[in-house]
Amino acid sequence: MLALSSSFFLAEDAVELPVLVGHAVCGSRLPIRKARTVPAPETLHPALWRAGSLARGSGRVLATGYDALNVELPGDGWPLGGLTELLCPQPGIGECRLLRPALSTLCRGAGRIALVGPPYLPNAVRLVGWDFSPEQIVWVRADKPADLLWAAEQIVRSQAFGGVLIWLNQARPGALRRLQVLAQAGESAIWVFRPAQALRESSPAVLRLGLEPAGNDVLSILFHKRRGPLRESPLLLPLADPLRAGRASVRSLPVQPVEPFTMDPATAELLAALSSSSSSVAFDALSDAIDQDTFDHAVLDRGASAPSPARRASTPVV
Repeated sequence: MLALSSSFFLAEDAVELPVLVGHAVCGSRLPIRKARTVPAPETLHPALWRAGSLARGSGRVLATGYDALNVELPGDGWPLGGLTELLCPQPGIGECRLLRPALSTLCRGAGRIALVGPPYLPNAVRLVGWDFSPEQIVWVRADKPADLLWAAEQIVRSQAFGGVLIWLNQARPGALRRLQVLAQAGESAIWVFRPAQALRESSPAVLRLGLEPAGNDVLSILFHKRRGPLRESPLLLPLADPLRAGRASVRSLPVQPVEPFTMDPATAELLAALSSSSSSVAFDALSDAIDQDTFDHAVLDRGASAPSPARRASTPVV
């Protein structure tokens, strides 16, 4: 007698596989077969996935804005409710331009962005050029790493920001675990920037990427940790030009309609009288008479020590 248990099944690439359950009886009788479908691991628990494919859980994600990067991330986007760790050899290699499409999506929905401990002063002009309103950006700075970590925990715990960018040069694994636990309680996109040397340390982040500049506005992305198969070769992702990126998204101001200028009849008659030949001769004669009896206006403008018109005329120019 041969018995097939329903608890054993062959895991292949197919999502659902039939499993035959029954008893084989010696003789001419055929075994009684009953087909059962095995659900995908993601349907049993969000933390389960097949090692040969990317996780497709029910968790929400935020589109990166790059099709080539979306297909390499579980759920086709940045995870929400979890830490994304970005390892950079130095700041300013294009990490902010990488996140710009996602941050623009969050700000378009009246969301707020928190910058915790950025290495440089945020450029307000560039943020406005990226369609970020200054009222939506909160900049937090601290002198001590402990104060910076405390501020980051309070911001993540508040769940008042759709996106949080945290720069941590020094952080213990326990501090990152607290951030990960706090992130799981909400649905915010949280990116933690750390130096490339932090790759030697363990991290509770659900996604861990290494960023390196590849030249010509191309960013090399290494997938150190993700819910899916390993990828040994880096992803070369072209970024938008730093100058054109802001100009293309600037909203133009509405053009006010130009109203035609109209002149009332009295003003038109006065201008016509002043522009006639007789009025111009009379005006010139009146001006000569006034110049002979009054002081030069330059004397009043330059002060009492300024020379008179007659003295200026007799003074040679050296």
